[in-house]
Amino acid sequence: MHSKKASTMYLLLTCVSLLLLNPTVSFSQATDIGGQLYLGSCAKCHGREGEGFLKLYPPIRNSHYLKEDVSKLPCIIANGLKGKITIEGQTFNQIMPAIQSLKPDQINEIILYMQHKWNHPVTELSVSKWLEDCDTK
Repeated sequence: MHSKKASTMYLLLTCVSLLLLNPTVSFSQATDIGGQLYLGSCAKCHGREGEGFLKLYPPIRNSHYLKEDVSKLPCIIANGLKGKITIEGQTFNQIMPAIQSLKPDQINEIILYMQHKWNHPVTELSVSKWLEDCDTK
């Protein structure tokens, strides 16, 4: 497990990398890219605070996908999900539509944002690789 200091450093390095790759993005914008993407792509169903919506849409903030199965998140975000899932002991059976308009780096930013916002260890993400793997399954 990474310490909180290491998690913060990883997030900072990610933001700096974004600035180097796109010098037109300010530091404050870089730190908020994942939040903006989350609010625009995920919050309508999962809630601004990841709390979900009634018994229709599952909470994400403490889901096992964010805690233990983070490698499955890119596939779920890009390709959607259907069928029953259990989150925090509650069963959900709504179709999550695919968000194919998001690029791998944007999916990466959303996951980093969620990990940081809800105090989960920020992990090294291999979104492009995970997306390749889900295409073959």
